[in-house]
Amino acid sequence: MLIQINDFHCDIEKGLEAARWLAHNFKADMRAVCEIDLHCHSFYSDGYNSPSGRVFEAWRRGMKSIAISDHDVVDGQREAIEAGKIFEIDVIPAIEFYTDRPGIEIIGHFPDVKHFLGILDSGAFDKVCEPIRKAKRKQLQAMIKRVPECFAKLSFPAEITDSDIDQYVRNGVSTKGDISVIMWQKYGPKLLDAGLSIDVKDFHGLYTTKDKMLNVPLELDMDISPEAFVKRISQWGGLPGIAHPTELWAKEKLSNEDLYKIICELAECGLQTLEVDGWRNAICPETGLPQTEVFEGLRQRYNSEHKKQLLFTNGSDDHKQPGEGLELGCGKNNNLHPEFGRYENIIRLRERQRELIR
Repeated sequence: MLIQINDFHCDIEKGLEAARWLAHNFKADMRAVCEIDLHCHSFYSDGYNSPSGRVFEAWRRGMKSIAISDHDVVDGQREAIEAGKIFEIDVIPAIEFYTDRPGIEIIGHFPDVKHFLGILDSGAFDKVCEPIRKAKRKQLQAMIKRVPECFAKLSFPAEITDSDIDQYVRNGVSTKGDISVIMWQKYGPKLLDAGLSIDVKDFHGLYTTKDKMLNVPLELDMDISPEAFVKRISQWGGLPGIAHPTELWAKEKLSNEDLYKIICELAECGLQTLEVDGWRNAICPETGLPQTEVFEGLRQRYNSEHKKQLLFTNGSDDHKQPGEGLELGCGKNNNLHPEFGRYENIIRLRERQRELIR
């Protein structure tokens, strides 16, 4: 049953059947730093486990709530919600959108599950997610074709075949992260020996997302700016937020003051949350302080200067990818902060959403 719950060849009902068996016959045997984790992924985007498997892991770790925020899709949310009932885990439906800015991904949370299911049934998500899915499929195919030429420049023969896709990723290639996983799974030791990369995340940043290497522009006749996604999530009655803000420093080299301006601009469009705590957070190069402390300080600064109050979220961004080194509810080497991962924050988020959709 441990294998079946995460088998992407199984239909949803078989996965839920495995969940029921595990809930009845298994005991929690793992731990977590946080009670909640509001940012993780399943194999409906670039994760390795099923939605049921993600909920099962949260249960195994003694957690109380998770949000599976797959990239650009809500395909696994019904399964996650049903698994949450089986394991008595509060599942918060969520989605994470790539934008046209390299340092900004917008995450949307829907703590009111009944409201979310109503939006899902209406087809509103499909109008946005399906065109993105089609454009990404074309983009990712073009990126895979670039692999031999790009790595030939580094005197490193490499390719991605159909059999590699079947062997190394779940549910096909749906995000750029899947390309990184395939390359690391297939060539990891050789890449390490050649001094080209140290792990899958490093590979992703150095090669997959770089225009001079594998990245290909997304051809999509749709506004995919951060502002547009904040407005869409707000229109759907969700809580839009900035995921892993440290990426704005890493990818766009912005100062903390620049980040604060972005927070203010997106708040004008309807931003409700800031992911202040995540595994990427290290020491702020500008202040020498922990980035979690810096981001929480920016959130509190905004709240002190504006009538509107931004809420905080946390997230491991755990995909369960081989070589990733992340853990649900823990981050990397247990670097998530428990004070930002308490269940009481779910109550705040749920109250905020109900205020907005009243």
